[in-house]
Amino acid sequence: MSTPQESKSGFDIEEFLNLIFQRLFPRWYARQAAKEIKLPDLGDINPPSFLSHRWLSLVSTHEAIIESLKGSESWKPLCDHLSTLITEAEYKRNLSITAIHGIQSSQCDDELPDLISYAQQQSDDIPHESAEDFDNNIHHAFPDAERPFHVCYREWDGRYYLMNKSEPTYFGALRLQCASKHRDFSLQSVIHVESVHGRTLDRIRAGYWLLLLKRESAYQLFQLMKNAKLPCEIAEFEWRRSDLVFFIARKNNQTINQILLTLMGNHNSQQVIDWGRFLSRSRFPFQNK
Repeated sequence: MSTPQESKSGFDIEEFLNLIFQRLFPRWYARQAAKEIKLPDLGDINPPSFLSHRWLSLVSTHEAIIESLKGSESWKPLCDHLSTLITEAEYKRNLSITAIHGIQSSQCDDELPDLISYAQQQSDDIPHESAEDFDNNIHHAFPDAERPFHVCYREWDGRYYLMNKSEPTYFGALRLQCASKHRDFSLQSVIHVESVHGRTLDRIRAGYWLLLLKRESAYQLFQLMKNAKLPCEIAEFEWRRSDLVFFIARKNNQTINQILLTLMGNHNSQQVIDWGRFLSRSRFPFQNK
């Protein structure tokens, strides 16, 4: 902190010393700064919504990283891994409609956290009290001619969504009746399972740092690394959250590893997310029965 004399003269000795240390000892300075840098919270990166396109998309996220790095051959191995990280498979199964968390599309674009909220707003005027109402709503929501119905399951967050073709108001009425009358219906489905390929993720985690940060924080870290002549890059996150970016570096540099381990050791997962660790810990395997 400046003394009164320093303030009057306009000279900040602390800032001056920081500049000297940063210039003479950039790697030491980067390690110290990693301890003290203030990181704001990231917020919810996978928010609840009745619309699946508002959820976090791993495909969009990895496409954004690849697009950011595509001009550099040195990052091509990472891009190749990311392009094959998400895998898909299909299974014909009967699925409880109460297991479905969202829908693919709707004319309703309101910020509603779940299907029950959507149904209360859009489907409450559709009769949903009697057994006859239930059968009638099944007939309208899931006509026999359209079976099997397509559902997507995301193993990494455990969410199902219905790949609907029309406005799902009758499905909403069914969900209201399921909630109020403790009923359910087994839907003949083709389930598209989205998974993270374990071996590819292991290769990424072994070779690269992918840290999700607020944009301003990431660029602060990027500048510290560049001043220390340490190779790193910034890559975009998915389009829904332009305030977030990835800080990317290789794990074959001991100094980089020390700085980034210091950063994570002094901040919590609300402020910085190790993407590889996040994906490895977020697993809800599909029950292939």
